[in-house]
Amino acid sequence: MKKVLLTLFIGLFIIGNTKAQEEPQSENTLQGVITTGVPFLLIAADARSAGLADMGVATGADAFSQQWNPAKYAFAIDKQGVGLTYTPYLSQLVNDIDLGNVVYYNRINEQSAVAGSIRYFSTGEIELRDTPDQQPNIVNPNEFAIDLSYSLRLSERFAMAVAGRFINSDLKIPTGNGDDVGAASTFAVDVAGYYQSEEIAYADFYGRWRLGFNISNIGPKLKYDEAGQENNLPTNLG
Repeated sequence: MKKVLLTLFIGLFIIGNTKAQEEPQSENTLQGVITTGVPFLLIAADARSAGLADMGVATGADAFSQQWNPAKYAFAIDKQGVGLTYTPYLSQLVNDIDLGNVVYYNRINEQSAVAGSIRYFSTGEIELRDTPDQQPNIVNPNEFAIDLSYSLRLSERFAMAVAGRFINSDLKIPTGNGDDVGAASTFAVDVAGYYQSEEIAYADFYGRWRLGFNISNIGPKLKYDEAGQENNLPTNLG
């Protein structure tokens, strides 16, 4: 049962390649269907955002703001910081799907900050076979993204940021002639903004108003081979 669920999960990644090998379908059949690649970019890599139902665009600044809203780094209290996370993804089903994330940020001065991060996603060992009694072909698909960002305060309470991202997806999909489809690479950019009010005294506590937006993963499509279908990036507005 676990292998069946895992096969369905991996199907989300390789659907673009398998569609390219099928006969062309009518426009009515494909109408409204959008296939995106590298969905791991949308998985919460830090515990706080995961515990808040993937909310991080308008929360307080921390080391893991790179994924959610890099403009928050301009309001970071500490001059610099490092974050490291490791997530055994879908651990109730399998024990070898992993998501790792390393982040570093540095406030250059009172107005600006820079940050860099690496996210790595591994689906573990996958057995591919055409028939139940066939000797399986073992593959180890993996994907990663390298990010760099720059944030700048445009006023005392508002900042904006831009981030650049290199994405590599290596699914190791067999083509049927003994070769594997090469890894697909592309780039993407994020544009983000963040507002943080002064501290306000309420009846029982002190608080701030925070607002933010992040348009993420804007960039060209992924293509694993010349004849294959192009997959959109998971562009998102947060």
